[in-house]
Amino acid sequence: MSVVITTKTKKFIKIMEKYLSKIKKSPLFFGITEQELLKMLSCFGASVKKYEAGDMIIRQGDVVSKIYMILEGAVNIEKDSYWGRRIIVQKLYEYDNIALCLVASRNTESSISAICSKDSIILALNFNKCSTMCTNACDHHVALIQNMFRILSKENIELLEKIENISQKSIRDKLLTYLSNERLKHKSPIFEINFNRQELADYLNIDRAAMRFELSKLKNEGIIAFEKNKFELFDLP
Repeated sequence: MSVVITTKTKKFIKIMEKYLSKIKKSPLFFGITEQELLKMLSCFGASVKKYEAGDMIIRQGDVVSKIYMILEGAVNIEKDSYWGRRIIVQKLYEYDNIALCLVASRNTESSISAICSKDSIILALNFNKCSTMCTNACDHHVALIQNMFRILSKENIELLEKIENISQKSIRDKLLTYLSNERLKHKSPIFEINFNRQELADYLNIDRAAMRFELSKLKNEGIIAFEKNKFELFDLP
């Protein structure tokens, strides 16, 4: 169950200051000073909520009107298929924004749910106030809007990567494509992935048992090595 932990005026400032060191690390506020940030948070109707693991921040079918940012915890972006099967679209952590593309699309029902995978603290901002230039056209507001475009661009790149991963025909190819992309992102043949086995199966939209079998085959063939979430992808001969 979520619990609102903000009020207005002095208590609002006190709570915002408590989380300011985390808030300013968000890509959304890159290039904005702490003093400017406090003013913006007040202007944007900022609030902070605590969520428990399993709580929904966004429910499939909602119309999203707020920008959400993770201050602590982790959030899964999920979609339920027509037959009720869970598909993990994305896994998000501290300083990530949640489904910014949905709020920017205006009045469009969400096709996904945002569900806390662990206890989390979430910052919420009024999107209309964030996206509309103030009368002074201040530099920090210009920077905020530019940062939004950068985040949306990054989300589109991640979506293209997801499409590449799941568009492969076989489970083997899906796994190798995903692991290859992770190796490139980490710039190392040894890396850790963000998913447990069930989450990885849901992300790639494949059966968990079949995936575990294929992972064992790849390991026996000397193509990969792994222990829990730590993987090593070897060069093919």
